[in-house]
Amino acid sequence: MTLALDHIQIAIPKGGEDLCRAFWGDLIGLREIAKPKPLQARGGLWFALAGSELHLGVEHPFAPAQKAHPGFRTSNIAALAARFETAGHALTWDVAMEGRKRFFATDPFGNRLEFLQDNDPVSSF
Repeated sequence: MTLALDHIQIAIPKGGEDLCRAFWGDLIGLREIAKPKPLQARGGLWFALAGSELHLGVEHPFAPAQKAHPGFRTSNIAALAARFETAGHALTWDVAMEGRKRFFATDPFGNRLEFLQDNDPVSSF
């Protein structure tokens, strides 16, 4: 048996779709994908990742995830960090993991996010 990540879901508050588009689409550069028709009435939206999907689902009442978090691997962490800094979006670098460059940030609703890149350029996707 083999397992692979199909998607991750991050909770957002009702009405947060426009902020998600600005953050995940405009700032980070993900491509929005259509939700299946039977799920559209629930709100939220989806984005394509390399080999999987990011689902942003409405949760009520909403509470941001401040410890649990997804880790997004990138092929160019310096460029991604520059986008955050240019947009005035706070990030915190962390050097606790040898062999990886990484930073933590939050989405517009306070959900914790991790972005990382292996130091070995051969292992980048």
